[in-house]
Amino acid sequence: MRGEEVVIGSFSVSVKLLLDGSGPLWLSAVYGPNNPSIRKEFWVELSDLFGLTYPSWCVGGDFNVIRRRSEKLGGSRVTSSMRDFDGFIRESELHDPPLRNASFTWSNMQESPVCKRLDRFLYSNEWELSFPQSLQEVLPRWTSDHWPIVLDTNPFKWGPTPFRFENMWLQHYNFKESFSSWWREFEGNGWEGHKFMRKLQFVKAKLKDWNKNTFGMLKERKKTISDEIANIDAIEQEGALSSDLVAQRAIRKGELEELILREEIHWKQKAKIKWVKEGDCNSKLFHKVANGRRNKNFIKLLENERGLVLDSSESITEEILLYFKKLYSCPPRESWRVEGIDWSPISEESASRLDSPFAEAEIFNAIFQLDRDKAPGPDGFTIAVFQDCWDVIKEDLVRVFAEFHNSGIINQNTNASFIVLLPKKSQSKKISDFRPISLITCLYKIIAKVLSGRLRGVLQETIHSTQGAFVQGRQILDAVLIANGIVDEKKRSGEEGVVFKIDFEKAYDHVNWDFLDHVLEKKGFSPRWRSWMRGCLSSVSYAILVNGNAKGWVKAARGLRQGDPLSPFLFTIVADVLSRMLLKAEERNLLEGFRVGRNRCRVSHLQFADDTILFASPREEEVQTIKSLLLVFGQISGLKVNLDKSNLFGINLDQNHLSRLALLLDCKASDWPILYLGLPLGGNPIACGFWDPVIERISRRLDGWQKAYLSFGGRITLLHSCLSHIPSYFLSLFKIPASVAAKIERLQRDFLWSGVGEGKRDHLVRWEAVCKPRIIGGLGIGKIPLRNRALLGKWLWRFPRESTSLWHQVILSIYGTHSNGWDANTIVRWSHRCPWKAIAQGFQDFSKYTRFIVGDGERIRFWEDMWWGDQILKDQYPRLFRVVMDKNIPISSILGSSRPFTWNFNFRRNLTDSEIEDLERLMHSLDCMNLSTSASDARSWSLCSSGLFTVKSFFTALSQMPDSSPFFPTKFVWKSQVPFKVKAFIWLVAHKKVNTNDLLQLRRPHKAISPDISSQDGLRSSEKHFRHDVHQLQRIWQVQERAPLLQPQHFAWHSIHNFVQLHPNTRARVQLRESIEQDQEKTESLKIQMQELENNIQTVDAKIQHTEATLKDLRKLQDQISTKTAERSTLFKEQQKQYAALAEENEDTDEELNEWKTKFEERIALLESKTSKLEREMDDTETKGSFLKQTINDYIWEISKLQTEAEVHSSLKNERDSTIQKLFARNNLGSLPSVPSAMKLL
Repeated sequence: MRGEEVVIGSFSVSVKLLLDGSGPLWLSAVYGPNNPSIRKEFWVELSDLFGLTYPSWCVGGDFNVIRRRSEKLGGSRVTSSMRDFDGFIRESELHDPPLRNASFTWSNMQESPVCKRLDRFLYSNEWELSFPQSLQEVLPRWTSDHWPIVLDTNPFKWGPTPFRFENMWLQHYNFKESFSSWWREFEGNGWEGHKFMRKLQFVKAKLKDWNKNTFGMLKERKKTISDEIANIDAIEQEGALSSDLVAQRAIRKGELEELILREEIHWKQKAKIKWVKEGDCNSKLFHKVANGRRNKNFIKLLENERGLVLDSSESITEEILLYFKKLYSCPPRESWRVEGIDWSPISEESASRLDSPFAEAEIFNAIFQLDRDKAPGPDGFTIAVFQDCWDVIKEDLVRVFAEFHNSGIINQNTNASFIVLLPKKSQSKKISDFRPISLITCLYKIIAKVLSGRLRGVLQETIHSTQGAFVQGRQILDAVLIANGIVDEKKRSGEEGVVFKIDFEKAYDHVNWDFLDHVLEKKGFSPRWRSWMRGCLSSVSYAILVNGNAKGWVKAARGLRQGDPLSPFLFTIVADVLSRMLLKAEERNLLEGFRVGRNRCRVSHLQFADDTILFASPREEEVQTIKSLLLVFGQISGLKVNLDKSNLFGINLDQNHLSRLALLLDCKASDWPILYLGLPLGGNPIACGFWDPVIERISRRLDGWQKAYLSFGGRITLLHSCLSHIPSYFLSLFKIPASVAAKIERLQRDFLWSGVGEGKRDHLVRWEAVCKPRIIGGLGIGKIPLRNRALLGKWLWRFPRESTSLWHQVILSIYGTHSNGWDANTIVRWSHRCPWKAIAQGFQDFSKYTRFIVGDGERIRFWEDMWWGDQILKDQYPRLFRVVMDKNIPISSILGSSRPFTWNFNFRRNLTDSEIEDLERLMHSLDCMNLSTSASDARSWSLCSSGLFTVKSFFTALSQMPDSSPFFPTKFVWKSQVPFKVKAFIWLVAHKKVNTNDLLQLRRPHKAISPDISSQDGLRSSEKHFRHDVHQLQRIWQVQERAPLLQPQHFAWHSIHNFVQLHPNTRARVQLRESIEQDQEKTESLKIQMQELENNIQTVDAKIQHTEATLKDLRKLQDQISTKTAERSTLFKEQQKQYAALAEENEDTDEELNEWKTKFEERIALLESKTSKLEREMDDTETKGSFLKQTINDYIWEISKLQTEAEVHSSLKNERDSTIQKLFARNNLGSLPSVPSAMKLL
């Protein structure tokens, strides 16, 4: 390497280097300004350097600005300088590697330190291709307030890696046949499980030879085929191409495409990427991600327990082996048994079902539920082999399960595991900073999957409702909703309390097997099931993968493996004992917990696997009880609480008291908000800072370097992936502010239309159109606020269906019941921090799509609920509803429980003839329905044929727009059998948004070809492009064997219309060439005519725009006149109806006034009783007093409103009396009988 050129700027020094065997490299050192006012100049200089050094550039130094909030100790608000820095990195498509052994690079070196990450290296994708295994690390500092950083570009020293099955082998046409012959070729004796593993080893040896001989090396084969194609192309340039060479080239191209697909599958398997589809030519992305994973997981240095830093592979391996031998060894101890708690054992029927023989269908379902691309264990095979070769292995596999059912024994080869160490954080120094994940053999994985499927079905019988993990019908967000609800209620009530978030030390690895067996026995599991569990645990052995190389074997004596399908369920059973112990302490009044709501619902703890949070009063006695229970539980189960990492939080509690309690527990006292199960607890969802973690995660996921490796179709797929996984977790519980939704959509929009090396790109299609469903021409991304409302609607659906769940009871206690008897109260007058308030705000939209299914008719309101027809009955029969006594009467009270119906309507007066007719129609329409006393009433979702709620259907309903968009060829675009990136391009073509030269003239004139430059055939470049490349479209057409013909209006170009008219064949191509030759003869005249036409079109366009504006104004005026006319016509008709009904209504006026008086008096009495009740309940505090005052004012206002209505009613009565008096006088009917006035009645 040697230097060639030096460039010195105001803030940087750059050097051009030449590397042997490679192109030039640029290295820049920078020092960013501290003054924000001149940082703009800094970014301009860096952007100029990016243009100068493109494509291979590395820049490093002190930028004097952080990029993200997490790069400052304690967090930071997002500043304009941070946004500019992040924008520069994204637009320049630079890679920002993590720091391996530290979080920050600068501190103020004070007692209360301020730490930031001001120094970093950034490099381009091309630089990374030259140095694919670069690491960025922090060095020790001596005198400076900065830590030096170094970018190590030396390649890693990886050891030999074990055999791993390549999923790309499955693409070979002869693989399954070869696998079948190898499988049947092996003959062996002994245990079925042992024989099965020996067969796999035999096939493994055959596969290695087959890969060398038949499959070959990908790179060499690709190069050979590419050279052959290039030679044939060179012969074609000389005009000597024979038919044999044409056929040979077509064959070689097919082979090359197949090799490219295999290579893509190979790197996708290494990269562990699930969101990108195969066949979309993303091999570079997979290669990049795979290298990134290797760099991240590589252990270069390790600090042992004595603080010594180990840097040799031998010492690192020795330290890791010693650590795991100690971790999984079980020291001698007494056997503990727990008595006196409620175990809630499973039923005998469930225990018998667990022990039943294994069926082939059960094994088949388990195999096809497993992820086919998961990393293999010591056997080297992926589940994809078992799925694709099920017909070959199923008989042997069924025999293995039958043997296990009888003996419960699993041999050590079957239960061997690799442990791979994944860093928990970027600066992992100690072995405890790594998470051990077990890679198990496929055979054991299938056995464990079948057993876990059975166990999942019975856990709800024995696991307490405070545990939310791995139990059917319970979800992770239930615990977060409960925690936020009770913390918010506690804060609002002014009551004191503490929240204790505990951390278990190596939870899975410390589970005691004897204690687990004791718990299974107490919970009613059979001896056979317990022997199966002992067989699954006692035969475990580990080899540790140190930088990809398997080292040593460790025999386990305790612990559950992370990666074993059984482990989560067994751990949940163990953790349930702690829950039962806490409940027993509640019964003995040793623990109070939190009591919230009108029902004083008690919650003392919540669990989700090993995530446990406790709620307690601030009494020292209760805190000491909690500590004692945790210590006892740790002693008997092995699950010890790491008090150093546990945190205590106070509610309405002074800091001194909280510190005393934390000292008693030997933990830390911390401030709100906290992070619980990945979501904030005690935060403010309206504040933008609440959502910063979401925006940062999306920003990291949509990092600028990825667009260099992704096609337009790949970016669409990544957007869908980010939208589904990252923000949806937050959106499922909290309402997103409009400004935050706009930020996220801006990130998505910029990423979708980003290009490679071109800076900011045109947004070719409006974002509103992109968000539309695919069926009407969009990409189906959807608006975030609408998705948020749809996700929150799921809670409204679940509430009446899960009446026994803990979260239902808590919400019901805090907020009460809705008047319909099904839902929780949707009127939440307090606390913008409460998640349920945001959920309740969507009730009006949600209720539009719900219907009731009548069972016994006990819960459905006859008049008020939607259960018969398309409208509620009070709207179908308003006159009957007006005179009925009980407005909220259920169906069963009116119809009775059996036929014939009792028709118990209880009207307030005798019905008129018209009302009798309405009643007859109602009774006739209901005559065909039946009540079922054996079934309860239910609610259904009208948007799905199944009647069950789905977020997708609700989101689609909320996204409904007027059907004003033109027809879109959805089936042709998205159902085509072509790579997804081709579909994405066709989508752009269908929208007429491809950047052809004529459109570039409008958008980016500096990038377009001058319109004065004439083309060979005189056509515009957009038409010429499609005429010239029409044979490329023929290949796509051939794939669409069953696709409907495209219509010309789908696309903008006349040449595509010609292509559709002339179906691709030889004759069509000849006709097309002849047509082009004829067009060339008319070029000059066409140019003149086109220029004249363009001038005329511009003139006509101006006139059309003026005319359209005038017509638009006239249409508005016409619409206004029509609206006024319709309103006047409606008003006149209503007046005519009132005059016609005047005489008939007068007969009932006196009776209605009496009824109105009775109703008025009842309402006054009810309001007075409510007022007195509220006075009794709310005179204890000033807060409740102010609430009472406001409520009384509301009631006084309602009373005055009723009085006003009475006066209006009296006035109307007087007018009617006067009108009738005139009628009597005019017709000589005598004097009108006197009636009491409305005011006298009052």
